[in-house]
Amino acid sequence: MRARDGDKQSFGRLVQQFQSRIFAIAYGIIGRREDAEDITQETFIKAYKAIGNLQTGVAFYRWLVQIAVNTGINYKKSLTTRQSVSFAEINEPLFQGESPEAYMERRESFARLQAMLSELSPEHRVVLVLREIEGLAYDEIADMLQIPLGTVKSRINHARDKLRRIVTFKG
Repeated sequence: MRARDGDKQSFGRLVQQFQSRIFAIAYGIIGRREDAEDITQETFIKAYKAIGNLQTGVAFYRWLVQIAVNTGINYKKSLTTRQSVSFAEINEPLFQGESPEAYMERRESFARLQAMLSELSPEHRVVLVLREIEGLAYDEIADMLQIPLGTVKSRINHARDKLRRIVTFKG
């Protein structure tokens, strides 16, 4: 891998290739656009600084996800107050071809999902995001997070149960 040997252009291509996926993971953990952008940026900075230590044969994406998850969890733990949706998020532009009604419905659904996810602990939230948003297998999640497979299954089950209780209670 040329990026491991210090090729900045190669690393730049890796950033372009994985930036949106890392952002999705960070957003799933944190739930705020600005924070997820910060975590995404910090993830790539950490990866750039440490890429020389990446062992041959280790998948870059898996390694990058580990960095993103750890960065996101640490960031989440460091927050001392709950933060609300920012003005910038409320005023993000409409997607082309989307009616104002469809846009508002999508935003409201997303806000409800984020509110429910925010009630999960970072450890439960991250496994659910990796499983449901990233579509990773249980063993891949266990490998990435360096936790036992049984712990991954237990956390996902716990997260799903809690979300079901939230939906039932609020529904």
